Amino acid sequence: MKRGKLFYFSRFFVRLKLGQWSCDVPEPERPTVFVCHHGNMMGPLATICWLPFAARPWVLHVFTSRESCRAQYRDYTFSQRFGLPKSLASFLAWAVSGYVSALMASLGAIPVYRGSVKVGATFKETVAALQAGDSVLIFPDVDYTDEGDDVGAVYDGFLRIDRFWSKVSDEPVDFVPLRLDAADRRITAGAPVRFDRTADRRAEQDRVREALRAGMNSRSPS
Repeated sequence: MKRGKLFYFSRFFVRLKLGQWSCDVPEPERPTVFVCHHGNMMGPLATICWLPFAARPWVLHVFTSRESCRAQYRDYTFSQRFGLPKSLASFLAWAVSGYVSALMASLGAIPVYRGSVKVGATFKETVAALQAGDSVLIFPDVDYTDEGDDVGAVYDGFLRIDRFWSKVSDEPVDFVPLRLDAADRRITAGAPVRFDRTADRRAEQDRVREALRAGMNSRSPS
């Protein structure tokens, strides 16, 4: 995957804001989905800026189109979440939506159609990315605004990737948890987790989900 110029331009300034992070995450040698704590945007910013290789992030589809991005910022982010007056929320939404949607294209974001009949498109694009040799990056927190280091409840719908992947490969995909340590500005990788395709699917989904959550919450050695 080749990232666009807007990504590199933006990354320069975000790195200045975040400061230097260390990233002990080796480049994968096989199809891999990285799973990390969102941490109210700290996870996406730190991993996308400091992973030593490109990974295509899952991003809510509304941010990948200028019009839907504008509506999201106007009707929720700036108005409901930040409590800004409607006129100011509308102006800010108009100002930032073009940049945000263009940035999503520049970094190769995969649109996530959550709760929609189009969700199959998310999995198909994810499988295509993995087949092309790209890694995928997902932030599954239920409470994505939680700024603590530890991950609470997580969605597990993303684990259906393995089911879609099984249609094109006999080998399960690797799900790798990333530990985000904001205090030490460090990202570390846990052990890969794979589905056992001979086991009960529901039980495996629970096992893989909890193994990934434990990996994201594990304390790496200093």
